[in-house]
Amino acid sequence: MFDFLFWPFMIRALIIGLILALSTGFISSFLVSNNQSLIGDGLAHISFTGIIIGVLLSANPIWIAIPVVILAAILIKWLMRNHLVEGDTAIGLVSSFSFAIGLILISTSNGFNRSVESMLVGSIFSTTWVDIWIALTVLVITAIFIIRGYAKLFSITFDDNYAKFSGIQIAFYDYALAILTAIIIVIGVKTIGTLLISAFIIFPAVSSQLISKSFKQMVVQGLIINALVSLVGILIAHFIGIPAGSTIIVVHGILFLSIFTYSKLKGRD
Repeated sequence: MFDFLFWPFMIRALIIGLILALSTGFISSFLVSNNQSLIGDGLAHISFTGIIIGVLLSANPIWIAIPVVILAAILIKWLMRNHLVEGDTAIGLVSSFSFAIGLILISTSNGFNRSVESMLVGSIFSTTWVDIWIALTVLVITAIFIIRGYAKLFSITFDDNYAKFSGIQIAFYDYALAILTAIIIVIGVKTIGTLLISAFIIFPAVSSQLISKSFKQMVVQGLIINALVSLVGILIAHFIGIPAGSTIIVVHGILFLSIFTYSKLKGRD
């Protein structure tokens, strides 16, 4: 009955799903609480173009896409930090410009033989062991960065002035978080898809926020929610025969609505 759990492609899908869930879960609360959740959507569009460039230039497009998206993330952060444009405007400018370039490259290239649909909605069941090792490395780096820098990141997120007064290197943590987000997004675009990966970052924070009594609880419960929803979504997608990335986000949406409704009804008691 459970033989499918031992199929190689299913094992890889569950592992990459869990790794990606934990990676996005670690950064989710910090980005959402600092009103930077849209950076995930912006970097996803940039990642789309990065992967297209990678497909055209290399047999391993992820190695081209990662530096492209990192540079874009740094540019967005630079524009935001120097107050040249507002945060959401900076994201929109860079991401829409990059996405347009990607579409032009697809339309003008005869050598592009990759499904655009798979890039938009992801293909988690085609994950390779190389993808898993890359994602696992990024997860370990992200976990170490968040755990060791938690107090400073917390201060930067909720009281930027206090962080400056305390001598915290705000620029370092700001850019480092943006770079980690960029790498996670590139990995996520391949598995979850360009159109959906930003929701993978937003939902854990907004759902856990409804049931958490502290920010630390919010981070931990966001990790748990993201992991469980990802595994459930992958299993449902396999049985029904629908895209796993879309299914995970739908499960996230149902869970959020359930928690939100429960919290409202409980508040009336």
